Amino acid sequence: MSALFAMLVGLSVALPGHAAADDDTLPVWVSAASPDAGRSHLDRTADRTRTVPAYLPTYRRDRVVPVFSVRFRASAGERRYVATKVVAEQGRTTPDQLLLASLSLTCTPTAAGVRTAGASRNVMRGHATGLVARFVYVAPTTGDVVCRAWASGLRPRPTSSGYQSANTWQVGRTSRLWVSAVVPWWNRSVSTSRRSRVLRAGEGLSVRRVVGVGSEATTFEVAADHKVTTCSAVGGSRDSSTAGRELCSGRVSRSGSGVRLVVRALQEARRGARCGVARTVVDHLSWVAADVHHSTVSGAGRVRVSHASGCLPTFVITSRIGHRRGADLVVHAPSYRGTIVSR
Repeated sequence: MSALFAMLVGLSVALPGHAAADDDTLPVWVSAASPDAGRSHLDRTADRTRTVPAYLPTYRRDRVVPVFSVRFRASAGERRYVATKVVAEQGRTTPDQLLLASLSLTCTPTAAGVRTAGASRNVMRGHATGLVARFVYVAPTTGDVVCRAWASGLRPRPTSSGYQSANTWQVGRTSRLWVSAVVPWWNRSVSTSRRSRVLRAGEGLSVRRVVGVGSEATTFEVAADHKVTTCSAVGGSRDSSTAGRELCSGRVSRSGSGVRLVVRALQEARRGARCGVARTVVDHLSWVAADVHHSTVSGAGRVRVSHASGCLPTFVITSRIGHRRGADLVVHAPSYRGTIVSR
């Protein structure tokens, strides 16, 4: 694990009907000055707080569970890379064959720009799936900051009224939250204000950004996270950009969708000079099955910075999500996150 990551800690929270010891309910306080700043720690807290209720899609306050929490002190303008990976496991005895597992990552006080990240995916009975969320947090003021990973669940295809508390998924033991030491000024996350769109086989959606890196940088990592929905059902194909419309309406097919994520980086050069060619950082194929329905397609790779004569410390980063085959596919533009972080 890179020395970028400062600390990983777990926050235990008592769920209804479960008592928690006092020392289990408090977050651990950490700072970049910790002697463990070069290590990442796996959470090993009590299992009782790793149970996430998955009810019918009606509002219940206890459906959202705080899984991890890290508190640290930051100066205004300071940047930290925050990332979490949660392994969602559905047991073999839950009432429903599939449950929706969702993950949300936030930090307070709220920053300008990219301020949260999330992921969601259906989990089949007796199986597990990984959920990843990450972004670069920019502290708006000097003071204490708390970053939290929240988990929630739904029964996407309810078969009865009310709710059943027996519908739950578990946060796996390898799940974790990272908060880095302070990272350089050029580390950042970007998003897009585009509207979501439906892709047919052979179509794609590209997001292009020009980003600068520090003069001292020799390598950096670029990550891309796209939320997609295969049109195996109508529900779940709307978001904040669709004005209430379900984009899969009239397009339902049970064939699933093949998706390709390609991220390329091109270092810019002064006029009259060249600085290499565009390099493929990520080239990732994935399949969104009909029952999985929606997924976050992610990829990350390292880019080398050239300091040769004529090369500028700026890069054109292009992230393209392409639909290769199968059912029509919704790309949720408001959920796109691109992250540039020093390595």
